Amino acid sequence: MADTIFAQATAPGRAGVAIIRISGPQAVAAAERLGAGRLSPRRASLQRLVDPEDGTLIDEAILVHFSARASFTGEDVIEIQCHGSPAVIRRLLHLLGRMPGLRIAVPGEFTRRALEHGRLDLAQVEGLADLLAAETEAQ
Repeated sequence: MADTIFAQATAPGRAGVAIIRISGPQAVAAAERLGAGRLSPRRASLQRLVDPEDGTLIDEAILVHFSARASFTGEDVIEIQCHGSPAVIRRLLHLLGRMPGLRIAVPGEFTRRALEHGRLDLAQVEGLADLLAAETEAQ
C-alpha cells in the first residue's frame, strides 16, 4: 500500500476533543507539513498546527506517533488530538486532503490494513465489528 489514509476517529459534531488519525508511509511527513516538530514514538507532544500555505495557526493539539511496529494498522500512524470545533476539524481534514499521497479513508479501512499487516486475524476483525455495533452490555 503506497497511499496514506486519514479520517476523523471520533463522532462528528462539537466536542471538547476530536481525534484525527493518519496511517501510512506519509503520516509523519503530513504532521510535519502541518508544523509539528520532532515526534518521539509513543510520546504525547503538544504541537502548534499551522496552515502550510500561509502559516496561520489552526490549533494547538496533542500528537502521538505510533511507529509501524507498534501501531494498530502495522503502518506509521499519527494521532492528532485537537479541539473538537467543527471549524478546526474541517480545516485539518481539508488540508490533509490537499497533501500529495494522502486520501480520506473509507469506512473500515484502518481495520482492513490491520488485517492485511497481520495485526488482527479475521475472528478479531469480526469481534471488533460486533463490539462497535453493540447497543447493550450483553451484546
